[in-house]
Amino acid sequence: MENLISNLQKRRRMMFYILFAVALIGIGVDSFFEIAPANYYDPQLQLFFVYGLIAYKLLELTVLYFFFYHRHMLKCVGEEHDEAVRAKFEKNAKRFFMLVPHGSVIFGIISYKLTAELTYFLLFLAIAFIALSLVKPHNIFKSSIQ
Repeated sequence: MENLISNLQKRRRMMFYILFAVALIGIGVDSFFEIAPANYYDPQLQLFFVYGLIAYKLLELTVLYFFFYHRHMLKCVGEEHDEAVRAKFEKNAKRFFMLVPHGSVIFGIISYKLTAELTYFLLFLAIAFIALSLVKPHNIFKSSIQ
């Protein structure tokens, strides 16, 4: 179990580094290049799209957390200490730690292209950072001891 937790902690830490690197790249692109907002839609409608993406992201993170992490974590720390259950939890936890930054970066790029404002891009990265900060793999070990 300790090996699983250390692997998940490493993956979580790696995702923090990736988010930080992507934020620096975004800041660099914003400062060196002039990005014009997309003119496909009315600017007011573009803001509604961005707000919809933010609401969707918050809902998606809740669903991802429940289906890919929390549900399998409860099975893993429960009475049954089966290797298949542990392997399934590890696979889904890795998937969760990969999907959170990936989706936030994609949504951030979309919102940045729609509005040409870096703040929306950084907001999505902050949402991913908060989600990764709230999910702590070392709490699994505390739950399994009790």
